[in-house]
Amino acid sequence: MARKKVTPESNVRQGPVLSPNRKVEIIGILVMVIAMLIAISIITYEEGDYSIISDTEISTVFQGDDVSVNRVRNGLGLVGAYISHAFVYLFFGYLSIVVAIIGFQYGWAIFRHSPLAKLQWPSFLWFSGMALFATIIGWINIQFDLNLDNFFGVAGLALAQLMLTITGMYGSAILLGAFLIILILLLIDRDIQLTIDRIRDAVASFRDWMDQKKSDRKIAREKAAEQKAIQAEEAARLKLDEESKRPNLTSANTISNANDAGHQPNTSNRGIQPLERKRYVIADESKPADAVKPPDLSDEGNSEKNSPLPISAERERWIKEQAEMKEKIMPDRALMEKEEDKVRNAGYEDEIQIKVYVGEEEEAAKARDLEREQRAQSIPVIKYQFPTIDLLDNPPLEGNEIDFDEIEENKKTIISKLKMHGIEILTVEAIVGPTVTLYELQPAPDVKISKIESYANDLKMAMATRGLRIIAPIPGKSAVGIEVPNRKRQTVYIKQLINTRKFVESKMALPVAFGKTIENEVYMVDLTAMPHLLIAGATGSGKSVGINTIITCLLYKCHPENLKFVLIDPKKIELSLYRYLQKHFIATLPDADEPIITDTAKVMETLTSVTKEMDDRYDLLKMGMVRDIRSYNDKFKEGKLEDDLGHRHLPYIVVIIDELADLMLTAGKAIEEPIARIAQLARAVGIHLVVATQRPSVNVITGTIKANFPVRIAYQVASKIDSRTILDTMGADQLVGKGDMLVSTSGSMIRVQNAFVSTEEVERINAFIGNQLGYNKPYFLPKVEDPNARDSGIPELDDRDDLFEEAAKVVVLHQQGSVSLIQRKLKLGYNRAGRIIDQLYAAGVVGPYQGSTARDVLIADEDELLEHLRDLDA
Repeated sequence: MARKKVTPESNVRQGPVLSPNRKVEIIGILVMVIAMLIAISIITYEEGDYSIISDTEISTVFQGDDVSVNRVRNGLGLVGAYISHAFVYLFFGYLSIVVAIIGFQYGWAIFRHSPLAKLQWPSFLWFSGMALFATIIGWINIQFDLNLDNFFGVAGLALAQLMLTITGMYGSAILLGAFLIILILLLIDRDIQLTIDRIRDAVASFRDWMDQKKSDRKIAREKAAEQKAIQAEEAARLKLDEESKRPNLTSANTISNANDAGHQPNTSNRGIQPLERKRYVIADESKPADAVKPPDLSDEGNSEKNSPLPISAERERWIKEQAEMKEKIMPDRALMEKEEDKVRNAGYEDEIQIKVYVGEEEEAAKARDLEREQRAQSIPVIKYQFPTIDLLDNPPLEGNEIDFDEIEENKKTIISKLKMHGIEILTVEAIVGPTVTLYELQPAPDVKISKIESYANDLKMAMATRGLRIIAPIPGKSAVGIEVPNRKRQTVYIKQLINTRKFVESKMALPVAFGKTIENEVYMVDLTAMPHLLIAGATGSGKSVGINTIITCLLYKCHPENLKFVLIDPKKIELSLYRYLQKHFIATLPDADEPIITDTAKVMETLTSVTKEMDDRYDLLKMGMVRDIRSYNDKFKEGKLEDDLGHRHLPYIVVIIDELADLMLTAGKAIEEPIARIAQLARAVGIHLVVATQRPSVNVITGTIKANFPVRIAYQVASKIDSRTILDTMGADQLVGKGDMLVSTSGSMIRVQNAFVSTEEVERINAFIGNQLGYNKPYFLPKVEDPNARDSGIPELDDRDDLFEEAAKVVVLHQQGSVSLIQRKLKLGYNRAGRIIDQLYAAGVVGPYQGSTARDVLIADEDELLEHLRDLDA
């Protein structure tokens, strides 16, 4: 094996002694050391040191002849005496140590490779504070002669003298106080308005706390008074019971003595007897004779009319009546048993008490909480103002009252209907929501849950309602749930969700507040955690309003620098209002004519471009050695990624497809591939899909699409089959429409009332944003080759499709060269029709690709086509 020849050039080529990063770290360490030395010299400052070194010549110091240098007390010796004199005496006194602090911060930032721009504002505040406090101390020293020279220096004294000369004592005091207040406000928040809002909120919170304390004390006093009243009532009752026992004893003795003497007891002396609950007993042959005793017909009166009959005659009459009653009852034994059950169960529904729970409203945000949070997310790239809460409609002033009569009536109907089928209910609890009320039933231990589910239609008929849904059992509870629609529904307005602390103070990247749950809680999710959303619902069920809710929430929470939309609307009317967002929030193709994609021929190109954007972003994450978009943007913001390598700030991209069924009908399986790729891979790079359809059939929501959308929302659908297609279970067919929806997340099911967003609100929000100055150009998606245009790879004409000639005749006949025409006329798939178009272009039948418009047909009629084809074969 030959040895590798070592050339002199190979010996010369060696790496640098120190890498650039190492050099930067060394510079950072040196800056921090210098800052610490300056701090030591300032701390160990002595007034007499400078007078010693000022009389000393430098040459004598190096020769060692001057003994006076040894008397310098500064911690850094001669150098420290010079430095401390410059900072303490000439500059701002001991406050000049701020310079050392700022220097140390810059050294640490250099050592950590952090961007120095982040330190500009804090350094300005530190330096301003040093100068201001030195001036204030100098002003106080002039006025009161406190001998504080080392705390303000010559510079601080000069500033104080200047202010006193110009504005006098009172003017300078007012100005210094104003400057101090401004400095404190800027230290708290860079935006002074935010600080004022915080102070206002703190005062309001303190006032609320005081009011709460007063209310708690008032409630405590009322409880104490109530407790005393209960104790007094209890004592009075015990006293009454003791008094009532004494006559009983006397009566008992009297009766005993009367019986001993052979006389009838004196019933007029009987004491008070406790009341007993009324009972109903029906005679039965199986019971012993003594189970039904003859009535005591003796009376207390002494008149002749009420005098007792002889015992034998009375008993004979009673026996005769019992026999007649028995003859009447025996012929209809079934009727007797039915009446017996009716009497036995009388009042059964009333005995079971129902507990009604109403979820508390989410705490409303303060006056300027939303504006403060929005300003905190502002990015100084463009001057952008977030939409204000005033653009949303206010909910009606009348409160949402609870109909307790309706709840009690429904409870009785449910219990009685289940009792008729032999299902005993032990407890009932009702949770009142905006659309439905959930009745939580705890059945007897011997009841099968499936038995309750089988009577859903019976309950629906008995309650004369639609949309009743049985949850058997409720996840996490030993109870069965029955959701019954409220007769009077409560509308949930979008303003009630956005103006809550839960939404305003949320730290989610893409927060979406859909509506309210049965417990009256705001249902809010992070779109980045979903990470994609599949929506289905019939016409009028609230699906389009749900899409508007998603967009509205994101517009109120996200800056245009951090969010872009790709809006695909084959129906051309649902998302057209958002065209005004083109300068701020819309991502589009470079050659797109409209910001909202309505042409189905452009959809494939757009989705392919999104997949190309996804691949490009993964390359950037790989170069940046991070795993997700949030870490990448943080690293880019800190200046750790170089711009010349293609690194840039990556906004989140939300792709919204309003009607998937129409796209599947026109593009077929070809549209499924980019949707599946985006759903599988795009989460880490910040691209998220929201796909909606009216018809959730298996032809539209295929297995590939369904498998990659773990979170699905179902509004009211037409059938149980549609419900199973979207949710893998029944239930969506039982919804009541108008925003009533089921959210399926990882096996759990939540019923939510979608918030209502009116068209007028959407128009106001879009006009507010559209009237602002936006970016110079929209966010362009990468340019990709259109699937119809394959000019670079023209197929061989020898390998023509079997339907090539027939397709050529169709194109010439209609004078339109498009893939969709061949699909419709020849009933072909998208890919095969695209290949035929490429072959027709190679054969010179049609012209090149022209974007969203059809290709030009280069042949006028069929005769010319036949001649052209013969020339090709030749």
